[in-house]
Amino acid sequence: MVDEALLPRRGLGFRGRIVLGFLLLLIGTQIATLAIVGIAAERAVREQLGDQLKVSERVWAQLSAASAERLQESVSVLANDFAFRAAVATQDQPTAEIALLNHGMRIDADVALLLAPDGAVQVSIGPEDDQETVRAMAPLLAEAEANGHATGVAMLDARPFLMAVVPVMAPRRVAWAAVGLHYGEALARRYRGIIGMDVVFVEGDGAFVRVLASTLPDAQTAALRLNREAARAIDGADVDLALDGRHYAAHAFSAALMSGRQVQVMLLADLDEALTPYHRLRDQILWLAGLAVLVAAVLAVLVGQGIARPVQRLADAARRIGAGDYDTTLPVRGRDELSDLARVFNGMQREIGQREARIRFQATHDDLTGLPSRGHALGVLERTIERARQQGRNCAVLILDLDRFKEINDALGHAFGDAVLTGVADRLRAAVRGEDLLARLGGDEFLVLLDDADADAACERARQLARVLETPFRLENTQVGLEASIGVAVYPGHADDAATLLRRADIAMYEAKQQHVRVLVYRAGDDEHHLRQVGLMGLLRYALELQQFRLVFQPKIDLASRRVVHVEALLRWTTPEYGDVTPDEFIPLAERSGMIRAITRHVVDEALRQAAPWIADGLIEGVAVNLSPMDLVDGDLPEYVSQRLQMHGVSSRSLVLEVTEHTVMRDLEAARTTMHRLREQGVRLSIDDFGTGHSSLAQLRSLPVDEIKIDKSFVADLGDGSGDAVIVRSAIEIGHNMGLKVIAEGVEGQASLAILEALNCDMVQGYLFSRPLPPDAFVDWCTRFQREQADA
Repeated sequence: MVDEALLPRRGLGFRGRIVLGFLLLLIGTQIATLAIVGIAAERAVREQLGDQLKVSERVWAQLSAASAERLQESVSVLANDFAFRAAVATQDQPTAEIALLNHGMRIDADVALLLAPDGAVQVSIGPEDDQETVRAMAPLLAEAEANGHATGVAMLDARPFLMAVVPVMAPRRVAWAAVGLHYGEALARRYRGIIGMDVVFVEGDGAFVRVLASTLPDAQTAALRLNREAARAIDGADVDLALDGRHYAAHAFSAALMSGRQVQVMLLADLDEALTPYHRLRDQILWLAGLAVLVAAVLAVLVGQGIARPVQRLADAARRIGAGDYDTTLPVRGRDELSDLARVFNGMQREIGQREARIRFQATHDDLTGLPSRGHALGVLERTIERARQQGRNCAVLILDLDRFKEINDALGHAFGDAVLTGVADRLRAAVRGEDLLARLGGDEFLVLLDDADADAACERARQLARVLETPFRLENTQVGLEASIGVAVYPGHADDAATLLRRADIAMYEAKQQHVRVLVYRAGDDEHHLRQVGLMGLLRYALELQQFRLVFQPKIDLASRRVVHVEALLRWTTPEYGDVTPDEFIPLAERSGMIRAITRHVVDEALRQAAPWIADGLIEGVAVNLSPMDLVDGDLPEYVSQRLQMHGVSSRSLVLEVTEHTVMRDLEAARTTMHRLREQGVRLSIDDFGTGHSSLAQLRSLPVDEIKIDKSFVADLGDGSGDAVIVRSAIEIGHNMGLKVIAEGVEGQASLAILEALNCDMVQGYLFSRPLPPDAFVDWCTRFQREQADA
């Protein structure tokens, strides 16, 4: 069969219709031309104005220099006049004032001054404030003192004047003569007549300017005073200013220094007027461009009639696909480019339909396990609750979380962890009923939705699922034992909406994990407890940085010598928000948040730092620190302990690390490896809470431990005739037979102490001797205890 796509095409074809593209190109070209002309015109105008502004600045320099020179010569003539000098020398003030006035009028001066040698005003023609005149003229007098004469700008009565100052000699200096021209409207208009631009004399005033004189109209002058951009021009930047509907290019430069302030000459070139010829050219180009676009539109309509119909079919097909219809295909007629496009479009439609089906499945299911996802499960739960509400039935949510899954991921890798999750999903899928929903919420959390189940039935189903996972998994020649914590919440007893029911089942699961039970039903008040835990976890991240942790120390007494042999370092946490938080509460939170590693290292470091001088002084022989389950899978812990021992100068035999039976049994192989590495360094190891775990004697024998601590639950009631004495006796005998030291913790009464002595227990620890104490209090207690024992 001949492929139709390869047959020669008949008719005009799509290439003939490409003319539409050229029409669009024409429009683009017109727009680009208009933009280029506009940019070039504005650039040319600005360059021309920039040149004019620079030339105008030079003109001002020449005008200012000529004015200063003229003033200097005129005032010198006055100062050299014999009659004027005689009047000044003889303090004939009326004659001097008349001479000063006549001379000022003759040279068209705006102000004339006769100043005493110390600068005091003797005669003032023009300025009214003599004190302000003295301050304003002081810089010019200082310059004249140094150079014999001076010219510059001074502010007299809040107005700027170009002043010339010379001494009056008779034959010594008897006074200063000064005349000046006002930097005012007349000078600004004269300067504008020369350069053809508006002129403004300004003085900087923070974010705005102070206008001293202006050739601008009143409206523009008022707008200039309030324009923040004008202040930038005073700082030396060329800026554009919009003043009351007119646009100006502004350029400012210094007129002269005056009394620590500066008068600026601001030149304003009218941009609107300069651009007017170019705006007319732009309008002409716009008319031509509009005509060209009109012609192009007519051609586009004519050409588009030939291709509108097939393109419309493609548009209809696209809308149909957008609406979700992937079954109807486009008819294919002819062998031109549009026919090829229709064929490709049909193929694309099929692929989109298949891909959307896959996306819909992936959006509602987990990629790894194929189970429904959290979003899908939440939707099903909402519908189930609504149905249960209408029918007056119950429904229950089970949230299952795997214990130690993070340790499996860290120790064996994520690929192995994914295989474990897949195996768990397969087992749960086989164990749930057909009407139940099994979903993966994320990570190692799974959800089971039970329709028509009360709390008792839900707990029974949860225990069945927990037993399903107890059988070890064998993957890649590795056997892994798993346990799960399951939280249960029931509608309507615990919540009447899906989100709250799910959250409370999740809270129950975390409570089950913390209490080390398999299944736990949500209880009223757990919300507040959960919120407290969330708050504590947030504060825990900053507790080390804020130094909120502290150590207290409880002594261990050797029964044979009645000496304090070891001391156990115990961690305490005090927060401003919650006060004192017990280790039983915050240690599990630290393990869940991943903070336990940093906290353990802090405790090891701080305990060695505190105990080092006690050990060196012979007060104690060693210090004990507790480890968590996660510490035993920390491969870097032995190296860290070795570094801290060297840093604090403490022998490794003086450090005792205590681990619980439950801690060791969570990952026996990893724990055994870490403990052997610590033992090789000489660190002593102790099994804490002995008797409460699930270890066998064979497993205990394989661990490199030096001592065991009998749990306080067996010691507290030892003197009350309970059966705990049998357990304690057996534990002591087992420890001694294995060559281990035996310590009893929780000793609170003399009767219990007497029994432990009779059973040859090695060491004891408890409130009978001392509560956990701060460092200073422990030293005082220990010194006092040793003295009492020596006296006894």
